[in-house]
Amino acid sequence: MGLIGVANGIDGDLRPGLPNQMVELHDPLRLLTIVEHKENVILKTIQRTPQLYEWFINEWVHLVCIDPETKAMSKFVDGAFYPYSPEYIPETKADLTNYFKTETGNLPVYLLKS
Repeated sequence: MGLIGVANGIDGDLRPGLPNQMVELHDPLRLLTIVEHKENVILKTIQRTPQLYEWFINEWVHLVCIDPETKAMSKFVDGAFYPYSPEYIPETKADLTNYFKTETGNLPVYLLKS
């Protein structure tokens, strides 16, 4: 409700601050969707359903397009696709078993070598 709280049941009692709870323990994340297709096809597809388009235009879900021919990436921002490149290239690992046994915090992003 108004990005300030959550309604509590059918009574509509506002529970202010609830969206901010647990952020001290967990990193708040948004879903990133990556689609390999032409930008114009993706744009037409998400615009076909207004409720779906609202997720992307309001940045509740992030959308990245990978061109199937050039492999160039572009990110959907403010109703259009713009060139995108990752801020860093993750380290490649062959096996993460030891990390799972020893680490209790969030792991960084790794590329898995097959």
